[in-house]
Amino acid sequence: MSPMALSAPKVALVGHMAIWLDEAGTATWQQAHLQPFEPVAGNVTLGHRPGVVWVRMLVQRDAGSASDWLLEVSPAHLDLVTLWVEPASTSAGVAALPEPVAQRAGLAVLPQDRPRWHRKSVFPVNLPDTQAYTLWLRVDTETAKTVIPVMWRPESIEESNHRGNWLMGLLYGVLVFITAAAMILGSIAGNRLFQWCGAYFFSIGAMLFTADGWFSLLLLPAAPRVSHYLTSFCLALAIPLCSTVFFGVVRGERHAPRLVRAYLRVAWSYSLVAVLLVLAGGFAKVNPWLNYVAIAQLVVVIAVGLWIWPREPQTRWVILSFLPIILPGLLRLVRNVGYAPSINWLDVGTLAGLTCHALILFFIVAHKVGQVYRASLEAKSQALLSAAQLDEQRHFVALLSHEIRNPLATLDGAISNLMRDSLGPASDARLDRMSRAVERLQYVLGYCLADERLSTLALSERPQIPLTPALIVQESLKQLADESGRLQLTPFDAAGAAGLDRAQVLGDLVLLGVALKNLLDNALKYDPLGQVHLSVAVDKGRLTFAVRDHGPGLDAQASSRLFEKFARGQQHPHLSGAGLGLHLSRRIAQQHGGDIHVRNASGGGVVAGMALPLARSV
Repeated sequence: MSPMALSAPKVALVGHMAIWLDEAGTATWQQAHLQPFEPVAGNVTLGHRPGVVWVRMLVQRDAGSASDWLLEVSPAHLDLVTLWVEPASTSAGVAALPEPVAQRAGLAVLPQDRPRWHRKSVFPVNLPDTQAYTLWLRVDTETAKTVIPVMWRPESIEESNHRGNWLMGLLYGVLVFITAAAMILGSIAGNRLFQWCGAYFFSIGAMLFTADGWFSLLLLPAAPRVSHYLTSFCLALAIPLCSTVFFGVVRGERHAPRLVRAYLRVAWSYSLVAVLLVLAGGFAKVNPWLNYVAIAQLVVVIAVGLWIWPREPQTRWVILSFLPIILPGLLRLVRNVGYAPSINWLDVGTLAGLTCHALILFFIVAHKVGQVYRASLEAKSQALLSAAQLDEQRHFVALLSHEIRNPLATLDGAISNLMRDSLGPASDARLDRMSRAVERLQYVLGYCLADERLSTLALSERPQIPLTPALIVQESLKQLADESGRLQLTPFDAAGAAGLDRAQVLGDLVLLGVALKNLLDNALKYDPLGQVHLSVAVDKGRLTFAVRDHGPGLDAQASSRLFEKFARGQQHPHLSGAGLGLHLSRRIAQQHGGDIHVRNASGGGVVAGMALPLARSV
């Protein structure tokens, strides 16, 4: 192998190297010196082959160039690198040579001990004359990489580092800003999509920050294993986070809910298992599979995006956000698993593509959250407008009720005076019909006003007055004012009486009295001759009032529309009523946390039950 001529400010040694794999990892420089090295046509691609690799390079500077050179060995995350420099004329066929001074670099060397403040492995190489020199490079690694040795003149590498570090710092700064903005906006707006987005940006940014060597340079220069574990840990989290953000933006659960939920469960489960295996020491085995899955993830995201595109037009912007990272990201991942060589712009290109990806995706999420926020404001505005209109209607109903009640009271009084003296059969019949019409109007008006009162109560705090079953029964009987003597209270044993004495519900006494009174009134109305039984019981934390009559029961039409406003059975059109009693009673029960159920009883008749939650266990 002919020596590589060093004359330009930067000379890549690609194609001028030979390698030997030390599978045991214990060979000394003298032992490696005697091994048969195999030439490589390009850079040294290691792939996922943990162990020790020896690289031999032959270089020779021109007479007009300076004697001081720097050997840069990228990428930055090489674990441990050692360099020996010897004249080529002494390297052939000698079994016991004096070992040249070994130079150490890589992550195991503190930044202040390196020859230059540089984030990659850099060695000073002095070539005092123009003869050929052999560079022996020992790379101890347990992760995937392609070794790319480059000879630099010192002033050239400083200038290159300055530009590269400035660009990388700018890109990382933008990425950090976007991540922080997503986290802050997610906390302020209470939107989980922003928070998932911030976590996703953080994981992929931290992965690149660690893999590119910045973490080891600035934080833990002597702990390469920590850097490897953090890289795999961040990549494992980035896989399900990417899926979560993607499906959240394109509303995947709306179009394929079962498939999306199953995919996310698999992704999060895989991520958890991968993290546990990495923490257990299985980094070398898990890391290749993480890269394979990350490649598959990009393919799945693009495929699903194309499938959802016709249904969700904004998906095109999501796909656009992934385009900047497809080429550099795939090349980087393929390089990491050993199937592609490294490219000079790959690391910077990946970070630049990732920053563009984060910017586009951030604005997509911000736009989507903004739409939700504007819709929420419009809904609140509409709710306030509706509430104002409702208040206006209630004021109108109150005014109308006052204007109607006064004429009805006048008519009722006048008709009562006229009915004291008989005016003849025809006139008495007309007065009787007029009296019933006025009574019906007063009945309907009273229920309508009670229904409006319940609507007002629904917008305020429900009364919290402790009430016993006896108080509620007494209030309902007071409002009912029944003089027929057909209403019977079912007796109960001593244990049941003791339970009722301790039972209490929280609520409005008058309203609960109205609800129970309506049930009793219906039973007396539809069973004009039989006995009506009222029973009270406590069971499973609920107080139940049951009203049982022996009337004709419910017809099919009445059962289907039992609790609707103004709904009445077709079998009894002659009975008084407006079809509001059961509707009103159920609303009262529901506002007190209970409900009302009506069913046909065995043996005829109807059982109407009102159940209310107890204030405390009995």
